[in-house]
Amino acid sequence: MTLRPSDTSTPGRGADEGDASNTDTASAVDAPRTDTASASAGTDATPAESRSRVTEADRFLLAVAVGGEVLFAGPSAPDVVGVDRGELVGSDLLDRVHPSDREPVADALSAVATSRTVTHRIRRASGGYAWVESVVDEELAPQFAGRIVTVRRVDVDRTFPERYRAFLEYGSDLVTVVDGDGVVVYESPSVAEVLGYEQGSTVGRSPLGYVHPDDRERVTERFYRALDEPDASPTLEYRYRTADGDWVWLESRTRSLPADSPVGELLINSRDVSARKARERRLTDRNERLDRFASIVSHDLRNPLSVIRGSIEMARLRGETEPLERGERAVDRIDQLVSELLTLARQGTGMDQPTEFALASVARDAWETATEGEENAELVVARDARVYGDRGRVRQALENLFRNATEHANPDANESEAPESGEDVPESGGDADDLTVLVTATDEGFLVADDGTGIDPDDRESVFDSGYTTRADGTGYGLDIVREVVESHGWRVDLRTTADGPVGLADGRRLRPPDGACFEVCAPDPADADPGEPWIEA
Repeated sequence: MTLRPSDTSTPGRGADEGDASNTDTASAVDAPRTDTASASAGTDATPAESRSRVTEADRFLLAVAVGGEVLFAGPSAPDVVGVDRGELVGSDLLDRVHPSDREPVADALSAVATSRTVTHRIRRASGGYAWVESVVDEELAPQFAGRIVTVRRVDVDRTFPERYRAFLEYGSDLVTVVDGDGVVVYESPSVAEVLGYEQGSTVGRSPLGYVHPDDRERVTERFYRALDEPDASPTLEYRYRTADGDWVWLESRTRSLPADSPVGELLINSRDVSARKARERRLTDRNERLDRFASIVSHDLRNPLSVIRGSIEMARLRGETEPLERGERAVDRIDQLVSELLTLARQGTGMDQPTEFALASVARDAWETATEGEENAELVVARDARVYGDRGRVRQALENLFRNATEHANPDANESEAPESGEDVPESGGDADDLTVLVTATDEGFLVADDGTGIDPDDRESVFDSGYTTRADGTGYGLDIVREVVESHGWRVDLRTTADGPVGLADGRRLRPPDGACFEVCAPDPADADPGEPWIEA
């Protein structure tokens, strides 16, 4: 038995399609009738079958029992439904048909069918549905005791004319069509590039289930408003879940389709605007930073400038030099403020050129700059670490931590807390006037600790606040710069105390935080960091 050409060909497709269908038919007829499994397992495709699958990737043949059991699947079946032929054979075809379409498909397979051609949705391996047209042969195929069914994918043809298909295939915007129930009936091929989903995998589902929970209520209201009001054409921005579980920002414009449209009810044109949203966030952050700087300049710089003007005027009137010295100190304070404000401003521009470097090397460079002229301070690097990040900014952070240690430590109260028994972490030794600053890798990043007087418990919650200082001549921006640098890398900085318990070191040992200040920077290691993102490896 062979199929009639009218069952397998499509108008305007050409003779090649009819030949390919005959190839599938021949395979079905000539297959040995030993058992269903042997017929379905198949062997290596013949050259004719290989050519058929190239030209007929949108259709395939099935042999189906009257009850719906698949007895044979043609070589092109995986191209349409994404399921191996062996998995199809023995399954119930109706289980793969959309629940709303099962009745007409069952009728077409029955002995008393009035129509043997039915358009329906079939479930793909991805879980989505594809629109297909199934043509059922009226006579049973004796080799299979079932009917031969020609299945052809028609979702693109059904939705848009052939002449428009190229625009959808090559367009970068995502085109989605939904029906009156708000269910996706078509998505353009760009869904793979924009969201990572296989085309057709979301057909038969509501797009609202992929919207970020924080945006879902707002999007749902606008979505159903567009369905109910044909004249409404809302444009909205929202976050949408991708195939790998991330979120992208989409800008979508909806438009109602004509009432007599065979396509659906609503057309949604979407584009990925994540890069634009990121630029907007950076601009907002920068504007907030500028507002803060304006406040700082208007308040913190006016006072020392007033001192300079008054001191100069007094020096001129009295012929004294002491007021000029006060003015010089005020100028130094302004210079320090400007330098630290410029450093803070640069933190908002992102990392310049991330590189890999040694923690010990950048710590020693920072120490030389931050402690110039400090003869009673010593740096000890116990354990080195590899760091991937912005070397210049990590050095800035270390410089500010070192300055914080030397400026706030009380030499008369320097007492270091020794590590637990068995540890070889260096302790400060020598005179009471000496200050030791320890830098060492931990199991989560690295720490900077000193054996000074430490930080008052009442001040620990505020040490990273912008402008907060306990010194009359302090700017309050040193530790704020440290926090900015660390967070710009995607890391975290914590002020540790003895109450927090021991710190885990890179070699597995434990170190009790000293009585002085102890700052720990926590970062992912290379295995846990995203590709290209900063990390620290001890």
